[in-house]
Amino acid sequence: MNSITRRAFVGLLSAAPVVAASTFLLPQVASAATVMSTRFGPDGSHWPSRTPRPTDMFDKTIECECNWTAIANAIASLRTVAPNGNVRILVRPGRLAGNGAGSSSKPVLQGAGQAGRGRRILIMPRDGSASVGFDASIRLDRVVGMSFVGFWTFPGSLVLTGVSDFAWAWSKGRAFNVSSNETAAVSGVEFVECVTPESQLTESDAWATRTAGSTVTDLSITGCYIASMYKPSGSSAHLDTYQLSGTHALRNVVMKDTVIFASTNAAFIPTELASGVRFEHCLVVAGSRMLQRYPLPTGAYSSTTGAPQAANGSGTNGVLAARDSIMIGSVPGVWASVENSFTPATTTYSNSGRWTTDPTLSTVDSAWLEQRTPTPTDEYLRAIWKL
Repeated sequence: MNSITRRAFVGLLSAAPVVAASTFLLPQVASAATVMSTRFGPDGSHWPSRTPRPTDMFDKTIECECNWTAIANAIASLRTVAPNGNVRILVRPGRLAGNGAGSSSKPVLQGAGQAGRGRRILIMPRDGSASVGFDASIRLDRVVGMSFVGFWTFPGSLVLTGVSDFAWAWSKGRAFNVSSNETAAVSGVEFVECVTPESQLTESDAWATRTAGSTVTDLSITGCYIASMYKPSGSSAHLDTYQLSGTHALRNVVMKDTVIFASTNAAFIPTELASGVRFEHCLVVAGSRMLQRYPLPTGAYSSTTGAPQAANGSGTNGVLAARDSIMIGSVPGVWASVENSFTPATTTYSNSGRWTTDPTLSTVDSAWLEQRTPTPTDEYLRAIWKL
């Protein structure tokens, strides 16, 4: 393991300013036309909060081999190094082992890092995005004070359990899930430009955040993109693209600049235990419009009772809020607040503000979608994620 002190890492990076994922509210959009014409999802401009960029000056840089033991040792060696400064770990090319992404799978990294750092530790592939591969899906457990940027788990997945002050960014993966447990709550977690680009025939939700024994607080999903998932014909699964569920509270779950395509039942579904769930400048594509990009695969269930919903808040009151967002599909439930947001639905409710009804959203085509959220091909992602 080699140490390099205060040496600038040479790399290409978007010159866009840092967008702190903890800063949830966008400036007020000037008009409806602006919302309708803007772009959503990953574009390389979003970056984890309190995390140095590769072009910054660093107090300490460590380069390590591509294995979890070396990464854990590198993290441990930084425990007392520049807690309020910029430090990073560069992982050499290779493949990292995995033990699965179930909430009880053996974690590949556990109990690493420490709370209270002024700046998170940046951990990234030395040779740029996707230069580190994965043999299988992974679980990280009780890791604190760090940001992993540029690691692609696809076709595998990631689950985070009991983590805090943590970010996973600029990543292509099958799923990005979060779970609390009786051992540790989850707090201060960011997914930044994490992308699930391909539709699948499956009985599992694309993404999920679940509580079991403790809470999830302050979860940010910024600049992300999640494709549709379709269940097989004859399946009894209730399939949503992103679901909140569990036994304990989920507080302050914020989606910003994020794109969600609906699955068989809905694009998004909360739980009555959730609060402060907000869509800030998001595009949610449901109804029949997600079929414009993700047609039903052979053997998929085809509903005859109704189109998938955009955000199924049925039975909730005051859980969901939307600002500067487009929801193509129905949005049942009583929303806490709605501001400068649009839906083709005609019957929607909000305790504060109101939805703007635009029936033309029911007929948007693939060209309309491509203008607002480019298909996240590998070529596109490599172009925007330059480390």
